[in-house]
Amino acid sequence: MPQSSQHRQLIWADLSSYNPATTRPFYTTVLGWQFEGDDYGIGLTGGRPVAGLYQMPEKFVDMGMPSFWMSYIQVDDVTATAQRAADTGAIVEIGPSDFANGGRYALIRDPLGAGFTVYEGPDMTGTTEGAGSRFAHALFVSDAAKVMPFYEGLFGWRFKSLTKDSWEISTPPGSTGAHLYEVPDPAVRGKEQYWAVIFNGDAGAAARATAEGGQVIAEIPLHQGKAVVIADPDGGTFMVRPNGQAPAQSGGSPMTFRWKAWAGLALIYLSIATGWSWISALFFALWTVLGLKDRATYLLEPISRSEAPLLYWLTLATYAALVPLLLIYG
Repeated sequence: MPQSSQHRQLIWADLSSYNPATTRPFYTTVLGWQFEGDDYGIGLTGGRPVAGLYQMPEKFVDMGMPSFWMSYIQVDDVTATAQRAADTGAIVEIGPSDFANGGRYALIRDPLGAGFTVYEGPDMTGTTEGAGSRFAHALFVSDAAKVMPFYEGLFGWRFKSLTKDSWEISTPPGSTGAHLYEVPDPAVRGKEQYWAVIFNGDAGAAARATAEGGQVIAEIPLHQGKAVVIADPDGGTFMVRPNGQAPAQSGGSPMTFRWKAWAGLALIYLSIATGWSWISALFFALWTVLGLKDRATYLLEPISRSEAPLLYWLTLATYAALVPLLLIYG
């Protein structure tokens, strides 16, 4: 049933990922999350839910969407909200549709193109306490004046000026946890307008992200401190606000025996000792198959099919061609 106490507030976030098998352990290492659930994984910190992570649906793939984090706003009536949004300059990109937990949702893009999801249904409120929890949601746009009236009319939000280019968003009944930043320069903001999810972390989060195949994109000032912009190995972009809270590393995924990596090392040593080229051919064959399955591969850096299709297909074609060459001439 709808949670009226959360009406018009930002309650949840989730990641649509091309490769959850890679991104789940990444967030475990960087933010300390443990996961429960298969198709729709729930990231937990201290046993409390923080955010969701799921396989990119085919409809998003067909639309050419990259991996993305999505912010959720609780409403009492998704259908009515989506209609009001469309009437005031927004685009209803998906829905209203049924959500997996029995609720309903719609994906909406505001008048400048920033996407968010409105949701009604069973409670999905993510924790905002402790290491790895949600700190806030932030809207980054080129012109704040073009979206303020939209959100005021649709949700009854109020904007309190903090600086000449930042505002605190008050969501009924007066709670905060959201901010608006005006960043006209696309070289600083990025080419899109977007809602970003900011998580609590520690000073080591950026280094762990890089070590796990992610990329540190930038460090930006916030109204409270700063945030590090990070892209996960699948290209999903989020922010971490270092506040000294290191993620707990007690049991679970970080200590999992990684038998595939150990097996790979054993094969490499065997190849060196014997000179058997078929082992190298096996590796290239596996990388080709996994690249096709995950729609992404790796060659010194992540290569996504949706973001760099020419490089992706050329890399996989090279891997595939090396298999028979190594078997015949190795």
